[in-house]
Amino acid sequence: MKLFKKLTFVFLVALLSAFSEIHAQQNMIFRMKTDFFAGKVSNGGGDCYGLETDLELPMYGDEKLDYTFNFPSLGFALGAFDTQNFSCVDPVIYTYPYFLYPIIHKPVFELNMKFGLGLATFVHHGDSVSGKVFPVTGVGSAGLYMDFALGKYYGRPRSQWMISLGANVMGYHNAHVIRRSKNFVVADAVLGVRYTPNVNPLPRKEKPKKVRRVLAMEGSLQGGAQQLDRDDEIHLYPNGSLSYGFYLPITKAWRLGIGGDAMYNSVYDGTQRTINKRYNFITEEDPMTMFRAGAFFACDFTIYRLTAGVHVGAYLYDKIIVPDYDEDGEENTNPSENYMYEKLVTKYYITKNFYALLQIKTHYTEVECAEMGFGFAVPDFGSRIKHPFGRISLKKENWKELKID
Repeated sequence: MKLFKKLTFVFLVALLSAFSEIHAQQNMIFRMKTDFFAGKVSNGGGDCYGLETDLELPMYGDEKLDYTFNFPSLGFALGAFDTQNFSCVDPVIYTYPYFLYPIIHKPVFELNMKFGLGLATFVHHGDSVSGKVFPVTGVGSAGLYMDFALGKYYGRPRSQWMISLGANVMGYHNAHVIRRSKNFVVADAVLGVRYTPNVNPLPRKEKPKKVRRVLAMEGSLQGGAQQLDRDDEIHLYPNGSLSYGFYLPITKAWRLGIGGDAMYNSVYDGTQRTINKRYNFITEEDPMTMFRAGAFFACDFTIYRLTAGVHVGAYLYDKIIVPDYDEDGEENTNPSENYMYEKLVTKYYITKNFYALLQIKTHYTEVECAEMGFGFAVPDFGSRIKHPFGRISLKKENWKELKID
């Protein structure tokens, strides 16, 4: 407890002292935030409480994305918290960059969604009994925040201060391909204060330009390799999947979609190795046990060439049902593996039609595998429904033909 308080005090003092040296500039708008949070920790962690400080910058660029197009702000968070029961990990110190997506922006009220990915470190690393904990662990954060300004008009001193209420969920996972690890989820409520020190007047956000709601079609092929247990040593199980979906933009930064997945994972073959105890109930050499298929619903957020989202799916073809207990009597604590799956998907569009992809497939908080691959997109598929493939061309444009003398 004393160490936690000391570490919290040190990084807060360092952060505030750095800000005290910053002089206000009309062309550099930023916001400082401090949040106190308290909540619950999954897997028997009990109550937790902590403190987080953030620095937010609008995503300007040449087009002033934040204020002209109502695009998200970019933030950087630094925080720490203590848990009630997890003596093997306390305290936890974390940092992550995040996007703050505006839903409602008024002079006296803001409603924002927050999404971030980063790293955390546990001061205590645990053991084989309490759970393997890596010194550096991945953290994902998602939340909803309401900010109330103390003044009505931008640019006046009181309006630069805001009181914030919110709710947040943070997931901590070692991002490794093995299963046996100490992972947990924190759900908390947030109370904080925001201060915008250097704007007079603060520019108003314009209404975002209307997005053209045209259905997009995307398909991708991706693959990777994984381990099942720490005892696997250097042995890897290859995995891969084929994804196909249709996506409809709702706003410039948000789209929804539906699609399907065909998945292959050689870990679902209990006949491969005697050490694969979790799936030793598969006794026949049937290759179809390693294949699954499902349908998913997608919620994606987009910023120019980058798309990131969560896809939740249900298995339509699944030849195996993982039993409640393995041959050693260890309980299957995640029965959702038998009927549903989730994917954290990130896409980067190299061109209008081709993109690179990184995704992590999970069953709730338990990661199954990570995959990388490439895909093909038809962003204006909805405008060519009558002849959907009529204008698809892989021929590269000749710049000489476009030249005007």
